[in-house]
Amino acid sequence: MNLTNNVIRFTDRPKRRPTAETFAFDSEMVRPLRNNEFLVKNLYLSMDPALVGRMRKEDNYAESVEPGDVMHAYAIGQVIQSNNKKVKVGEVRFGRFDMQEYAISDDIENTKAINLGLADPSWYLSLVGITGATAYFSLFDIGQPKRGETIVISAGGSSVGSTVAQMAKKVGCRTVAIVSTEEKAKQVIADWGYDAAVCYRGKSTEEPEKQLALACPRGVDIYYDNTSGDISEALLDLYNENARIVVVGRLGISHLPDTRLDTGRRDNNVILSKRIKKQGFVLLDYQSKIMGAVIQIAKWIKQGDLKIKEDILHGIDKTPEAFFRMLDGKNDGKQLVKLADVNHQLDPSPRWLGAHLISKRFPTGILALLISRTRTSM
Repeated sequence: MNLTNNVIRFTDRPKRRPTAETFAFDSEMVRPLRNNEFLVKNLYLSMDPALVGRMRKEDNYAESVEPGDVMHAYAIGQVIQSNNKKVKVGEVRFGRFDMQEYAISDDIENTKAINLGLADPSWYLSLVGITGATAYFSLFDIGQPKRGETIVISAGGSSVGSTVAQMAKKVGCRTVAIVSTEEKAKQVIADWGYDAAVCYRGKSTEEPEKQLALACPRGVDIYYDNTSGDISEALLDLYNENARIVVVGRLGISHLPDTRLDTGRRDNNVILSKRIKKQGFVLLDYQSKIMGAVIQIAKWIKQGDLKIKEDILHGIDKTPEAFFRMLDGKNDGKQLVKLADVNHQLDPSPRWLGAHLISKRFPTGILALLISRTRTSM
């Protein structure tokens, strides 16, 4: 099988924010498979904020990508060749298959077959995958929302942010988004049902603070922090007693030479005086609880209570553009890159067809792989 693999390589560690020069296009021939290996044709690539952390040589929870390597990314791919008895040709699998058209792997623990009868393959990179599990556990385990409370969500139009907003609405919370532009503010209210939205781009710290005070007349009970950075200051005087701060992302400080150094005022005085809980979230900590989240998310989707919105660019050459759309908050829904369609002629067995949405066979493994260390090679 003579195949040319087009890839996106990571060139060098950015001193501040990643730039177009952080990536380089390359191509190479796909090598023959060794024992126990299988070859995947990538169908969808996922653009996630955590990719920024992988570019840094920092003490992080995820493996760093090395300069010259194919850039990391989670993906959905179809097995087109296999020397592994446990992996069938035609299976569609989730794993860290990276920014490339083809990937070779021998890892059957950290790449999982998905069921095409339950959902579109791309959904396994969003609401029934990493996005849904992140939103569910971070909101309900750490945020602990209650009816009548107010939750403020930074990056409110992101895939995780918009999912958190929908879940909080089900509980009966007032939802307020922090977004980049006035246009985005109008959009998230229309698309995701936010009660209010505040934009920050081109404004002083004081302006968003005044807007948030108007949007949160009863104060803030939960801050869902997708970004870190200066915008967090705007909430310091708005927290109610026993408020919760859920720290999920750091996109707002991706421009810093060392993303371990946050910016803004110290919040210890407010945390102490108002007995605020501030806690970080990493999905790996919730592997043993995945099934409960899967069942609940599946029910909400079936009931029409959770919406999925995707922003899809097409072709490997669009991958850097998709990455920066995600980084800049310009994406309208979960940011993906589509490389190919499923080849249904390769389907390995009838088990892919007609499964019920809340079947006990619902695959949970994909949700537990956010920070797996799957190795792929060519």
